[in-house]
Amino acid sequence: MKFLAVVLLSAACGVAALTAAAVDVSSVETLRPALPAIPARTFRLTDYGAVGDAATMNTAAFQRAIAAVAAAGGGQLVVPKGTFRTGPFKLCSQLDLHLEEGAVIQAPVTFTELGLPEPERLKSQAEAREKFRTPDPLISGKKLHDVAITGPGTIDGSGAHWWKWSERAARNAAKTEPGRIVYRRPHLIVIEDCERLRVADVTLRNSSMFHLVPKRTNDLTIERVKVFAPWDGSAPNTDAIDPGPGRNFLIRDCVIDTGDDDIVIKSGGENILIENCTIRHGHGISIGSETTVGVRNMLVRNCTLEGTDNGIRIKSMRGAGGPVRNVRYTGITMKNVENAIVLQLDYTDNNRPDFRGDPTKVPSIQDVLIDDVTITGSRRAGKVVGLPDSPIRAITFRDVALSAERDFEVRDADHPVFERVTKDIRQGVAPPERPGEH
Repeated sequence: MKFLAVVLLSAACGVAALTAAAVDVSSVETLRPALPAIPARTFRLTDYGAVGDAATMNTAAFQRAIAAVAAAGGGQLVVPKGTFRTGPFKLCSQLDLHLEEGAVIQAPVTFTELGLPEPERLKSQAEAREKFRTPDPLISGKKLHDVAITGPGTIDGSGAHWWKWSERAARNAAKTEPGRIVYRRPHLIVIEDCERLRVADVTLRNSSMFHLVPKRTNDLTIERVKVFAPWDGSAPNTDAIDPGPGRNFLIRDCVIDTGDDDIVIKSGGENILIENCTIRHGHGISIGSETTVGVRNMLVRNCTLEGTDNGIRIKSMRGAGGPVRNVRYTGITMKNVENAIVLQLDYTDNNRPDFRGDPTKVPSIQDVLIDDVTITGSRRAGKVVGLPDSPIRAITFRDVALSAERDFEVRDADHPVFERVTKDIRQGVAPPERPGEH
């Protein structure tokens, strides 16, 4: 039987004291972070011995070219059409790594190319610990300023051989291959402690783990970036865009289809605008699970999510928590999303099930507005679950149309305020589960 409920904010809600979210994100509605200042000098990778034949290892050529850019005081390093295989290399300040149309920067496709033992030849995890060292990210940099990665080319993490030896693969094979070796995986791009970073127009694909990780970065612009990795469970933990902590983040016009968090604010951030992004599969737009630095002044608007495990998600846990405040999601469309809206402070990290952390770092969520949202075909509306000593407070749903098989779970939280919310809760609303869903 169809169940249709229209919920309005009034005393008829049956909750004596509802507290509407006090949210004002006007300060980030027109956010434009400062852009990198790159000198008008051009360097071509092939002038430093690089060969784009998909076979030659070009690590030394990248190192020579970037050293030349640094010595000159900055400029644009152009990667022309071709597939340039390389080991890890580091960026410098005042650099625009520019990939032309048809240019591919590709990670090694075997462990041997990285100077690592092939895991099939190792007898135990103890031997792996002795002989294996996780390599650096393919592209990295620390304590930089004015950095850009631009152009219509592709950065390929060649992740398939890594996924086969991941923690997830070992868990899945626990019964048939007990003691299976695990290799800790590197990320694709990690930029740390950077002022003014821009990533624009590139395609990132098939990282062994996270794709783009700007850590402790201020004035971050990520626009028109595409990120792809298998979503069917074969490519675990392949987060797309993981910024944080820092301030002044703009992420816009991106297309993402991966096997884990699509966009996630890690540790914390202040003044964040995410807009006009298209998300297909993965774990949606998230905050957490670590929120130790805290998140405030965040606006997510005009985004579409289809076929994802989660839509809107704020997750944290005791021992790694901090305050999440003043957050608005508006103009969001979700279709066939497993869990539409999740606000959760009792999250458990499957990769660290015994995590305890710092007992003084207790997470909290307050003042979140979710408005002008359409959700169709969801399996679960979601949850608002806090902690007994840190209940979630001041959550408002306004102008939301929702169809789902199961309604919200609310626990250790003030009851959310519902204003003009339409809910259609009934079996059969969501499509049949697909292979690989979890």
